[in-house]
Amino acid sequence: METPGKSQPRRIGRYGIFGEIASGGMATVYFGRLMGAVGFSRSVAIKQLHAQYARSPEFVAQFLDEARLTARIRHPNVVSVLDVVAREGELFVVMEYVQGEPLSRLARLWQEPPPIAVISSIVVQVLLGLHAAHEATGENGLPLAIVHRDVSPQNILVGVDGVAHLLDFGVAKAASRLHTTENGLIKGKLAYMSPEQLHNEPFDRRVDLFATGVVLWELLTGQRLFARGDPGATVSAVLSGGVKRPSELRPEISPALDAVVLKALAPEAKDRFATAREMALALEQAAEPASVLRTGAWVESVAKDSLEARAERLRQVEEGSSPGMVLDPASLQRSLASSGSVAPPARAADSATFDAPRGDRSRRRTRVALWSGVGLACVLLAATIVALSKRSPPPESPRVSAATQNLESPVLSDSAPKPAAAVEPTPVLALSQIPSEAPAPSASGRPRAVVSSPKAPAKVSRRASACTPPYVLDAQGRKRFKPECF
Repeated sequence: METPGKSQPRRIGRYGIFGEIASGGMATVYFGRLMGAVGFSRSVAIKQLHAQYARSPEFVAQFLDEARLTARIRHPNVVSVLDVVAREGELFVVMEYVQGEPLSRLARLWQEPPPIAVISSIVVQVLLGLHAAHEATGENGLPLAIVHRDVSPQNILVGVDGVAHLLDFGVAKAASRLHTTENGLIKGKLAYMSPEQLHNEPFDRRVDLFATGVVLWELLTGQRLFARGDPGATVSAVLSGGVKRPSELRPEISPALDAVVLKALAPEAKDRFATAREMALALEQAAEPASVLRTGAWVESVAKDSLEARAERLRQVEEGSSPGMVLDPASLQRSLASSGSVAPPARAADSATFDAPRGDRSRRRTRVALWSGVGLACVLLAATIVALSKRSPPPESPRVSAATQNLESPVLSDSAPKPAAAVEPTPVLALSQIPSEAPAPSASGRPRAVVSSPKAPAKVSRRASACTPPYVLDAQGRKRFKPECF
């Protein structure tokens, strides 16, 4: 694998693979970069199944099971699985990158066991991550009944931020697991297995609590609990029991903390804690955990040189990936289409939103300014019309004969219908001009309306001139008809 920053990395779909971080029995973990459109990138860890196992259907199923199961566990104390890539007979699992050290490496580096408060913080966080795994459900909402089966210092990663992460569910057992282990085949590390696992008996989540108890005992004492020179001796040590109290080797350990450790290491599962959360609460009460700030400071003090070297390698990876690995949206679409990535490619509409964000904002500002100007012009036009209407005399309304109005009410409502402006008003006669031979009043006692012939309009009297128009406008702009016009 190329040295970070020295040459172009290998590209797998939208990921670049750089230098190696660590290697195990089944897979190797590399520095990786997620390379998105328009310069977006993110550092990740990419786990590749070894070539000899990639050709085995059993190991491939186990490898994919790990990714599928871990993706269902959503908790800050479990390393997240981000993606799975299958390409040309190779399998890759993309995980979040954590800047930290495995607990097994920290144990080799420290000069003395960690402070009890730091140990409590690390183990409590591991227990919370385990509880999230034990309680995880599938897409149908049914419990997955995940059991890690390989809780050990090698699978506990402590970050420089003081957060502990549980990883590697490669041998996890689940109710819905696609991969089925062979009968009689024991998987995991013998020194951290429970008696029921070694006896090949049915087991549940409490085997993970036993393994966590072994980790806790070793962190407190700085010694190995069951590990011996050969596998047979290790199995015999686990089955024989006879665990010493941690306080026998470290006097400052309290009796309450002794009790938590011994309960977790009970040979019978029924005598252990029922859940990881229950054990975490008991441990918190027996030994107050340190803050993540203090825990992170302890990690940096123990593994300063190793962390600095890894941080420098990560810096080289990030610098080396910047110029050559940036994918434009079209290239990203082609890359995703050609790879076997499980994650769906970005939609064209999503890529388009990054093409010209400044132009979109500019057009939006232009539209806002245009409509603001139109609104202001409308306000000014309305104000001008109102001002002109106050200065000009009211328009002349058509003369209406008093005979057509209600003689008992001198003021008419504003809601009275008004003739259209385009209609020529019809000439009418005043009351004084009604001929004597006018028809008799109606049954209601009111005179009938008489309209003169439009062919012979009569001369308008002085009274009629004063009543043109027959109303005035009051201070509120309402019409008030003149009493003398009736």
